Amino acid sequence: MKRKDIRGLILVFLGILFAWFLIFPTHSGWLGSNIQTGFRIVFGKVVSYFFPVILFWKGIKFITHKKIRLTDGHPNKQKNDSGILSAGLFIWSLCCIFYLISPAGNLGGYVGKYSADGIAKIVGTFGVWTISLCVFLVAGFITTGIPISTVVNAVIEILKPKRNKTLDSPEPALYTKPKVNIPVRAVIKHPEPPKISELEKHIPISHIKQSVKPAINEKVKDSVSGQEPRRADKTVSQAEYILPSINLLDEPKTLKAETVEKDLRDCAEKLIATLESFNISASVDSINPGPVITRYDIVPAPGIKVSSILNLSNDISLAMKTSSIRVLAPIPGKSAVGIEIPNPNPATVSLKEILNTRDFVEAKSLLTFAFGKTVPGEPFCDNLVSMPHLLIAGTTGSGKSICLHSIIMSIIMKAKPDEVKFLMIDPKQLELPVYNDLPHLIDPIIKDSQMAVESLKALVKIMEERYKTFAGEIVRNIDGFNISMAKKGKPKMPYIVVIIDELADLMLVTKNEVEESIRRLSQMARAVGIHLILATQRPSVDVITGVIKANLPSRISLQVLSKTDSRVIIDTNGAEDLIGKGDMLYLHARYPKPIRLQGCYVSEGEIERVVNFIKKQRTPEYQNIITRTEAREKKEISQKEKDELITALKFTFGRRRISYDLLKTNGFGNKAADILSRLEMEGFISKPEGTNRWTIYFDKIENFINETEKI
Repeated sequence: MKRKDIRGLILVFLGILFAWFLIFPTHSGWLGSNIQTGFRIVFGKVVSYFFPVILFWKGIKFITHKKIRLTDGHPNKQKNDSGILSAGLFIWSLCCIFYLISPAGNLGGYVGKYSADGIAKIVGTFGVWTISLCVFLVAGFITTGIPISTVVNAVIEILKPKRNKTLDSPEPALYTKPKVNIPVRAVIKHPEPPKISELEKHIPISHIKQSVKPAINEKVKDSVSGQEPRRADKTVSQAEYILPSINLLDEPKTLKAETVEKDLRDCAEKLIATLESFNISASVDSINPGPVITRYDIVPAPGIKVSSILNLSNDISLAMKTSSIRVLAPIPGKSAVGIEIPNPNPATVSLKEILNTRDFVEAKSLLTFAFGKTVPGEPFCDNLVSMPHLLIAGTTGSGKSICLHSIIMSIIMKAKPDEVKFLMIDPKQLELPVYNDLPHLIDPIIKDSQMAVESLKALVKIMEERYKTFAGEIVRNIDGFNISMAKKGKPKMPYIVVIIDELADLMLVTKNEVEESIRRLSQMARAVGIHLILATQRPSVDVITGVIKANLPSRISLQVLSKTDSRVIIDTNGAEDLIGKGDMLYLHARYPKPIRLQGCYVSEGEIERVVNFIKKQRTPEYQNIITRTEAREKKEISQKEKDELITALKFTFGRRRISYDLLKTNGFGNKAADILSRLEMEGFISKPEGTNRWTIYFDKIENFINETEKI
């Protein structure tokens, strides 16, 4: 039996005994009779009965293992002393109030009489009433631990007239995130916003303030009238391209509120009990429920080291019956330790509910995509332009492919084929074939590793061409160029998103060439609208090299097998504690530490419906960037060789002689031998058998030079 149980039983029986003394003094012996008489004289006839009630109530709280009142979450002696003081002030205020009600009836005893009379001489009778009521309310709320907002809201709810919900209820505000202070056991409903009446139940584990952060699943106003929210600003004719409707995606599934509340309540109580079993006194400051993970913000008592909680991660995981937990010590911006624990009944984050949020709907960038939800359950979107490139890594089955699909689906739901182009490289030939013949493709999906290497080289050439084009228009980036083209009535330049599903397969073929192409693109391609998304299930240093990491600061780590793999991806531990199925850590330059997200899920059926809808409108217009680049390179080489040939002919015609050494020492360098061979093949020079001297045909050279200059 714990000490709290013993204290609770003693207080309960003391309360019962005290009540017996006050109610039946003639059957309580000389001690009970004297106690009853003394309390009636000192505290009055009515207030005396509050003492056994308080003793009994506090005893029950000790037995149920619930902290009665903590002003700031630290259970120590000082807080217990302040609890006794608040209870004493509560009794004192009652004595004064009952004395003022009936001065001659001895309702407040000597305490009420002398206190009220003494204060009345200073501030008058009205002042005594004011002070007594103020102390009564403040001490009462502190002693019981019931939030004032709970009582006020309950009174307002009672006094508020009943209205016809159908006719009089106002339209709910769009994209509001209510925040309600609640005790720890009044947990929220996920993903729908919880009802106030359910949240404000008094459950005194601790005096805890929980901010309710429900998932945002509202639609914009146009969706109420049957129109899709993201189509609201797009008025198109039948001949123009129509963006896919969000109704092509599956509806999100929700969990029962009662189940969620019970799970979180039990988990919070078990967590506090586990810490106390290791002599760590702490209280729950707030609960941040998410779809899969819930973060419990723990405030340790003074003198408790944060490292002691960190060292108990495995023990807490065992007690909570979970595969792994993650401890954040401390939480940035808070004096609390966060313990992230998987939910017993996880919810699925659907792509539709994230695409239907304000963050995505109002995003101006065409490369905005849905990530999923944060630990508190808030939708999370980001912009590929701000990254500007992304690395995704994790073990098999961790959700890497689903993450890629959600990114692609988000972009094609927002951008037209002439606004964004994809270059997809899929050596595994498993995940990306579903996008075959998609109008957004710049080329057919590349499945051969060697062709993938050539396509990356061709993309570097395209990047260089775009820079030359921008220089001609005197613009700095693709946005400025497209604005300039719009003013001139010319077509805009599309973004190009390169998706490589398995980077390891390319690195095994030609590591140096792939690494060099990725380096150049990641360093320079952002301004011209080319962005890379690299994915791999082999997070090793020979795949994710230092050069690649240095140029891809935005990275996603899904579940990995070891701390070493986690450090390779995001430069810190933590990914080894993820639970898989889309659970990820997202590293970005604007965040001091990686943030934990639950990726959204998109099914194969949803992908097929959206892709088929797009295919019915347009057919792909492939640009064949590899062939086009090779032809351009051959043309450039041919012109360069012709210029070198003319230079050599002019030199020979002027010097009236030619030799290998002469060409080499006069600016032709290592190309001297090649130039001699070309001059001989073209018939400008010849070397008769049996001699080392070149015969030069000056007339032919002169005619060729003259014809070239005329052209």
